[in-house]
Amino acid sequence: MLNFVYNFFVFETLQIVGQAYRGYGYSYLKNKIVFVPFTLEQDKVKVKIIQEKKNYMVGKVVTIIEGSKNRKKPFCKYFGVCGGCHYQHIHYNKQLNIKAQILKNILKRIGKIEVDNINIIKTKQTFYRHRVKFQQKGENIGFFKQSSNDFLAIDFCPILEKPINDYIKNHKKDKNIEIDSFSKLTTKKGDLLKLDLSFITKDTYLEYPMGVFTQINLHANKELIKIITNLVDDNNVLEAFCGIGNFTIPLGLLGHTVDAFEVDKIAINTLQQNSQRLSLKINATCYDLNKKLNYERPIGTIILDPPRSGCPALMNFINEKKPRKIIYVSCEPPTLARDISMLKNYSIEKIFLIDMFANTYHFETVAVLSINK
Repeated sequence: MLNFVYNFFVFETLQIVGQAYRGYGYSYLKNKIVFVPFTLEQDKVKVKIIQEKKNYMVGKVVTIIEGSKNRKKPFCKYFGVCGGCHYQHIHYNKQLNIKAQILKNILKRIGKIEVDNINIIKTKQTFYRHRVKFQQKGENIGFFKQSSNDFLAIDFCPILEKPINDYIKNHKKDKNIEIDSFSKLTTKKGDLLKLDLSFITKDTYLEYPMGVFTQINLHANKELIKIITNLVDDNNVLEAFCGIGNFTIPLGLLGHTVDAFEVDKIAINTLQQNSQRLSLKINATCYDLNKKLNYERPIGTIILDPPRSGCPALMNFINEKKPRKIIYVSCEPPTLARDISMLKNYSIEKIFLIDMFANTYHFETVAVLSINK
C-alpha cells in the first residue's frame, strides 16, 4: 500500500550518487532513498516522485540538468519507453564496471561474501539476441513499455540479431521468432535448430526444438561454455538444471562422464537424443531438484545452473556430499548470494561476470567454489 505523505506535484532536483540493481540510479530525499531509472552516478536531474513506500521512493526524470561524463546518446529510438534496455545511456566500459560493483555489493550484503577480483567477459553490444517473444496488438508487434503492460509498437530492435530484424519488416503476424547458430530462422514451435559446438569438436552441434530454453546471446554463450569446460578437471561430474545440455554435451565431447538432472521433459529428451547421436557418456534424468536428491556416487565437480529462484534445496545435499568443486552459474545475483552463503566449508576461488545481456542491467555470473582443505 502506498503512503501518500509526499506532494507528488512538486519536482525535486537530485544528485545521483550511485547505481542500484535492476537499472536504477539512486539519490536521497527526506531521509529516504530515491530510485530513478535511466540515470547515472554524477547526473544532476530534475525528477517527479511517482511512488512512495515505507523505505524508499521512485522518481521519474523530467530534465537532465547536468549529465555524467559517462553518459552517452542511446542508439535506439525506443529507449526509455521500451522496457527491454536499461543502460543504453551509459558508455559500455562503465556499464561493465557498474555490473561488477553491483555484484560485489550483493554478495557482501546478502551473502556476507567479500570478493576482490571479478573476471569480466565482454561480448557483443548490439544485434545479439537470437530469440524473441513479441507482444501483439492488431496488426502491430512490439513490447511492453517500461514498468507497465502498455503496448509499444516497434519496427526495429538493435538488440535482436539482424536476420530477425529483416524478417519482422514484412511479417507482423509472428510473435515468436528464433534464429540458430547456422542462421536458420523459424517461427514454428518444435522446429529443429542447431547450436554450433565446432569450437569444442569439429563439425559438431547440439540439435534442439524451438521453444526450449536457450541462452539469448549465442556469442556470449560460447564464452560461457568455454569457461565451464575449462573449469572441469575430473570425471565425477554431476550437473543440476542441465536443460538441453548446453554444458553437458560439450563436457561429454571432451570425454567427461556426466550425470545430469533436469525437470523439463522436453529438455531431457533433447539431451538424451543428442547424447545418443554423439555416443557420449552422459546419464540424463528427469527429476525435480526442489525435492531431495538421492545420489550415492562420489562427486568431484557439481555444476548448478538454476532458474532465477536459485536452488536452496540443493545446498544441504552439497554440504552432505562435499564435492571438491562447485560451479554455480546464475542470472540472478541475489539468489546466488543467498545460496552460496548456505554452504559450509567452501571458499570462492573465482568469479566470472559474462555480459550476456549488454545494455540491460542483467548479466550472467559463474561462481567457482572449492572445498576448504
